[in-house]
This record gives sequence, C-alpha cells and structure tokens, in this order.
Amino acid sequence: MFKRTAPNFLLRLALAGALCAAAAPALAVLSFDMSVSTKFTVAMHGDNPPPDDIKQYKVVLGERYLSVSAAGESMIYDFAQRRRYQVDLASASYVDYSLFDGIGSRKSELLNRAFLGENLRKAGAGPVFDPVFDEHNFSLTAAGRKLSESNEAGATVLAVDGNPLARIPAGGTSISASDAAQFERMMRYRFGGHPLVLARLSGEKRVPAGFVMHHKQIGYSEARTYTISALQHSAPASYDLKPYTARTAQGNEIDQLLDKAQANAAPPTAAVKQAFEAETAQAFADKRIFDGMLGMAEWSFVSGEPIKPTAQRTALLRADPATQAYLGLMRFKSKAELEAAVAKMQELRKSSTRKQHIVMLFEANLRGKLGDVRGALPLYASVLRTNPALAGAYKDMGDALYKMYETPRAWRSWDAGRRMAPALDLFKAVNQHEQNLLREHPEYF
Repeated sequence: MFKRTAPNFLLRLALAGALCAAAAPALAVLSFDMSVSTKFTVAMHGDNPPPDDIKQYKVVLGERYLSVSAAGESMIYDFAQRRRYQVDLASASYVDYSLFDGIGSRKSELLNRAFLGENLRKAGAGPVFDPVFDEHNFSLTAAGRKLSESNEAGATVLAVDGNPLARIPAGGTSISASDAAQFERMMRYRFGGHPLVLARLSGEKRVPAGFVMHHKQIGYSEARTYTISALQHSAPASYDLKPYTARTAQGNEIDQLLDKAQANAAPPTAAVKQAFEAETAQAFADKRIFDGMLGMAEWSFVSGEPIKPTAQRTALLRADPATQAYLGLMRFKSKAELEAAVAKMQELRKSSTRKQHIVMLFEANLRGKLGDVRGALPLYASVLRTNPALAGAYKDMGDALYKMYETPRAWRSWDAGRRMAPALDLFKAVNQHEQNLLREHPEYF
C-alpha cells in the first residue's frame, strides 16, 4: 500500500497495466480504479493512531487471476497456478510467492490472537475487542456467527454478532456472478472483510460506486471508504511477466538464500548423483565412516532417494563410535536430553572432515525441537550456504520460519525444496497441509 505523493503516480499506474497485456482475446472481466480513504480514530485505551490517508489502486479482475496495482507496486494473484507475484515497478523485478501462505498465515495468526485474547480476558489484564473484528481483518470466521442487516439513510448496514462492519449504499454497476466472486476474492486477499459481509456483497451481483468498512486494530479504529470509478466490462485475459525479471538476491541472509533458490532450484542431475556416490565410496575406503554415513544422509536430503548401505558398510557403521553416538542422540526426547544432545552434536562436528554442515543440520533440528527456532535459523542458513541444493534443509528451515509466523518465507523455503526433491518424504506434511487448506477454505482458491 502506497501513498499518492509522487507526481508521476498516474504514469506508474499506467505502467502497471502492462502487467496484464496478453495476445489472447479479452474476456468479460472487470477493470476499475479504486480510491481507499482511511480515517483513524484512537481507541479508549490507545494513542497515536496512524495519520489519515488516501490511497489509489488500479484493479483488474481476470477469469483466473486478479491484480491490484498502486504507485510503485503491483500484486498479481494467479489462481490457476496458485501463485502470487509482488512486482516492484521501479526495478522491474518481482518475487514469486505461494497463494497458500496468505490463508496459512491468517489461520495461524487468528488462532494466536484468540488464545491471547482468552488469556487476557481470564486475567482481566487489558481491553480486548470482539474477535469478530479479527475475523473481519483476516477474512476468516468462526462457526455460528450471525449476519444482520439494517437500513440507514438508504444504505444497507451489515453487522456480525451485533458489530457494524460495513455500510453499502444502493446503486452501482451490475455484474455477473463470476465477476462478483472475483470482486469478493479481491477484497478478501487485498483489503480484508468478514466472510459473511463479503458473501452478502457478492450475492448482490453488483459493484457499488462506494462503500465503507469499519475495522478495529489494537489501540485504534479504522473507517475505510472505498470509491470505485472507471469500471469497464473488459480486461486482458491474462497477465504478462515478461517485462520483469525475478528479483536478484537481496535482503537478509535467508531472503538471499530464498531468492537464489527461486532462480536455481531443480532436481539433481545424473552427474551430481555420480559425484555423491563417488565421494561416499571414497569416504568408506578411507575409513572415514562417519563422513560416509553423513554423505548417504545428505544424498537422501538432496534427492529424496534413500541409500541402503551394503552389508559391509552396515558393519562399518555399527562399529564406528561417532556414527553410534549420532544415532543415540536422535533418540533423545526430554528437554534436558535435547539440550545435552545439542552440545554433543557440536562436538561431533570435529569427527567429520567434510560433512560438518550435515551435523550442523541435525543440530539445527534439535534446536527446533527445543523451541529455539531463532538459534536454529542461522545454522540452516550456514548449511545452505555450503550446499544450496539440500532440499531437506529447506523443509526444516521452512518449518522454523512457520513457527515464527514468517509464513511467506516459510512457503518460499518449502517450495524451493520441493522443486529440488518433490519425492522427499519430509514434504508429505506440507502437501497435506495445503490439501487441508484447499478443502477447508476453497474461497481463497
């Protein structure tokens, strides 16, 4: 979201329209301009709300995509590919994200807020507003909510469980049911809105010339006035990313790793497999048994293909102190045992000559089990600097990011790993999570 301050604002919005250029014939979809004026009001126990503002957007609702563009940025939502692209118009670059991260993030945050709110209510520790407003912000709802309507000066006022959330005047432009569904989806993704309110709006099969949404945040309230103009019943059938390039590696260390993985992630080649097999064989031949075991583990995390040791290698592994010490650490479960295992894993790095990064990966996972995700993340980053093709490390790093509510980065990490090793068993949990989201929230897809 950007303020209308630069004199070349309209020029930038025109440039954003190039995102939707396509050779295919146009379908009966919508494009329009939208102004969003937000007035902030301090709450009884809050102070210093943000300053009032007005922001301008150009919206395109395609058959299987939509885009919302502002000064300097365009966000494209591709429902056919289940991707979203955040385009920086100034640098002509974009970042590729998963559509799943939006609903995944909202579900986690809504549960977290419900938990915190319940604890605050029990403790009487502070003001807690109705969770309906969290649902309104995140476009998610709890079971049993009730929508009510009233009339105010010719406008329909929509309330959920007695909380007024929207004021929708009569009039506007009639649209098809499919266009209404896309308008609802655009509001859900970009601006929020309670599902009961959005469904009521969509059911009218019209785009109002203007309407108001009422939101509450911690410390202040918002009244957002949406004004829609220049609506046309035509738009490009697709969007075009060809004028833009994927963002070069930038940001902090993890973002740089994810940017590089976005550009380079791919399954290992036959030559890579041959090199792994040769390196592992040499480790056993040199009696570096621990390195041999770590090499076999590394290949499974790179390719998703486990290596079954020969009888001779199995005997060597059983007799190797470092390997047996490692296997013992994997059985620890209590907090005290896990803390001891982290220290012992650090010592085990000294037993490896070339695979310290795999020992570091196991240490990071132990830290994750302890809940020390902040301590685990630098280790994952170090591991991936050493071997950027380690799909299993992207899975584990994604898990750590997800626990920290860094959901977009978590899905970028999981996606990178799945492009490298889609058959890796570790990703079954991510795949199942996505299937659950599809089943439980089809309105997002």
